[in-house]
Amino acid sequence: MPPKPNNKEVQVNNPARDVANFPNITQSETTLAHFKDFILYGFNDINNTNSLSGFSFSSDSGKHWKESGTIPVNPGGVNEGDPVIAVDKKGIFYYGQLGGEVINGVFQGVISVSTGTINPNKTITMHPPQVVGRGQNPSATIGTQDKEWITVGPDRIRPGKEALYVVWTDFTTTGGNSNIRFSKYTTGVNLQDLITDRDIIIPPNANTFVRGANLVVDKQGNIYVFYEEITNFLQLGQPNRTIRMRKSTDGGNTFPLNTDVVVSTTSFAPAANNVVQCGVDGAGNPILRPVISVGTQNIRNNEFPQASIGPNGTIYVVWNAGTIINGPINIFLTFSENQGATWSPPVNITLGLPFAFFPSVATNANGAHIQYNRFNDPAGVGGVGNRTFGIFMKTFSVSKGLSLESVVSNPSSPVVTLTCYMGDYNQIITGPGHSLLHAWGDNRNTLNGQINPDVFFRKTDSKKKP
Repeated sequence: MPPKPNNKEVQVNNPARDVANFPNITQSETTLAHFKDFILYGFNDINNTNSLSGFSFSSDSGKHWKESGTIPVNPGGVNEGDPVIAVDKKGIFYYGQLGGEVINGVFQGVISVSTGTINPNKTITMHPPQVVGRGQNPSATIGTQDKEWITVGPDRIRPGKEALYVVWTDFTTTGGNSNIRFSKYTTGVNLQDLITDRDIIIPPNANTFVRGANLVVDKQGNIYVFYEEITNFLQLGQPNRTIRMRKSTDGGNTFPLNTDVVVSTTSFAPAANNVVQCGVDGAGNPILRPVISVGTQNIRNNEFPQASIGPNGTIYVVWNAGTIINGPINIFLTFSENQGATWSPPVNITLGLPFAFFPSVATNANGAHIQYNRFNDPAGVGGVGNRTFGIFMKTFSVSKGLSLESVVSNPSSPVVTLTCYMGDYNQIITGPGHSLLHAWGDNRNTLNGQINPDVFFRKTDSKKKP
């Protein structure tokens, strides 16, 4: 049995909105942040075709939720979801997303942030998006600025103040490859730029790709950017991926090349068992992607890292990795106790035959808590098991090692029928006291005979034993 400070999980999105907007009923890609007992929860929501950036909030640590629709849209703009939420020490929330905005009369794909302020009646007001990321060669195509991550942390250049940090992948770079870019803004309802649209990670050659950036900031204001480097996107069963880190010690003004290290220690194979066509591009060319095939359904799956810093400064990073074709797909963790200079050998968190995916990590004094999806496998056949999945967790401690697995939620969820899509990530964060706040999407529900992907929350206690 899982830890139970709240002996139930809660559906965060409002089912009535799915009924009203059928067949546009998918919610996925969850993120959350809290200020005291107030939680803001973001997710992709196709109920509203103008703004795919949905949100709900709870003012009582997750016992009750109110879905408030989607993030406001600027005139001529669109919100395209893929949210990441952060919060500052004053309780102002920051909802990062993909989008499109009209800038100097020209529509272009961007990364934007909507700030949110808690009202006296314990609701929240989300403000119109502000652009925080643009491409090297701005394009009207949504998604050319992609895979953003944001966080709030100390600003080394402005002692005593916080900053909003943003990283993302720019697919508009000259030469057709992709770079990872960085921006930094003041905190507050109205953002002021400090550093904008700076290329910080450029692939070493035309056959190497970088994407999936994630960042954390330590108490001294050092910035750590983690990312995946890929040398062959479609080749399964071969070690062609690494997780790397680049560091800034001057507030983001520079990310020196000599700080770039391989966090995963060695290369690894794609976390996939098949390569299939997942639609076509704007020119009609097939888009091929590594996927986890589950019968006739396919889950597009990335190996992107997520990171967290513990109270003592230890940095933990998790990612998804495969081995040989149809071999295990597991979750791995590494840690650094010297501000990213060196990293431990990878720890295999899941150690299992059934495939695991969508890892996330949160840290507190009790260790690093790793949440992940895993296929149910009662017959011990491995791979996709019985073709249903649940959400699980383990805790890792440098001194005590790896805990047994506990269940966050196991609704025996099927895989959706959408082409190559079941979201890209879930999230776990630390909450008040020793609590952990879990966000995820699954497909347990149906509506009018159709699988209905919804998003859920649970609060657990990191001090209790599974």
